[in-house]
Amino acid sequence: MKIIFSPQESSRLSVERLKFRRDNKKLAIPLGLKSVDEHFNPLLPGDLVTVIGRPGNGKTGFMVRWARERADFLSENKIKDRAVLYVTYEQHIEDLQSLQLAADQGVNVTKMARGELVGDDWTKILKAAVRRATMPIWYVGHSMANRKERPHITPSVLIDNLQRLENDEGVIVDCVFVDYLQRIPFDGRPESKTVGTMNVLDDMKDFALALNCPFIVGVQAKREVDSRDVPIPGMDDGQWTSNIEQASDKIFTVVRPAKYANEGEMFGSMVVQSYTQMLVTLAKQKLGPDNIATWVYFDPAYNKLDELEIQHYDLNKDYDTNERKDIY
Repeated sequence: MKIIFSPQESSRLSVERLKFRRDNKKLAIPLGLKSVDEHFNPLLPGDLVTVIGRPGNGKTGFMVRWARERADFLSENKIKDRAVLYVTYEQHIEDLQSLQLAADQGVNVTKMARGELVGDDWTKILKAAVRRATMPIWYVGHSMANRKERPHITPSVLIDNLQRLENDEGVIVDCVFVDYLQRIPFDGRPESKTVGTMNVLDDMKDFALALNCPFIVGVQAKREVDSRDVPIPGMDDGQWTSNIEQASDKIFTVVRPAKYANEGEMFGSMVVQSYTQMLVTLAKQKLGPDNIATWVYFDPAYNKLDELEIQHYDLNKDYDTNERKDIY
């Protein structure tokens, strides 16, 4: 393996990489939200992105929505033979696809969970299912139809199956979402959970390079975040791992204030308005600005992510209470 590069080689390779960025803009993956994308350098093959959040704060919904947006983009732009892969270690594939159906037709997921889909709602779901069957998003994980055979998907099993998908099915993997890091079983027996989790994250970066596509990995934030005055995860707050800052090309953190405060109470300098508020922070990105936080509207009932009027909350600024603004 070549590890030493001359000045001439490194200059040539840099120009080739920049030319690739210029000539392959459709392969670059934005988040799909203007207030974030104006700061966010879109993902390119080989990137590793981590999304950090405490349980119930929206990291799965955030990633599911991102995967759907990308799959829809590939379909609408007739980019053939490329597909989004969503790897789940937590929810079964039926639940994840249900989130997509809900978003497509504006059906409340609570009604789904309660078995209350009748009349027009049921017709909408059937219509959405037909459309989703043609969208290029594949799932890797377990199905309730095979609930007695929950798969043991270690990193080596995952990469073997993804490579087989490309070789046997002719599907080019456009990007891979992995939900989530701490649930991935280890190959072998590492000396501790910390070492094992760090190794798995390094594997995800290696896979991104090997498959020549971005990997977006959900990461559970450690419990200590909940005890902070303003419980916003930082890029060093991944549970059982300390290499997220080093391994990740980009890091997002997400938090829903309604998990920590009642409506009308304060969350930092913001008034808690509803469970649809979310603070998305671009904590790190190579070759671009970072430590930029944006308030967004994220509705888990419909898996929808939209803009809010107030944006660019500066985490380093000590806001005066007179500067507070209502979100709506």
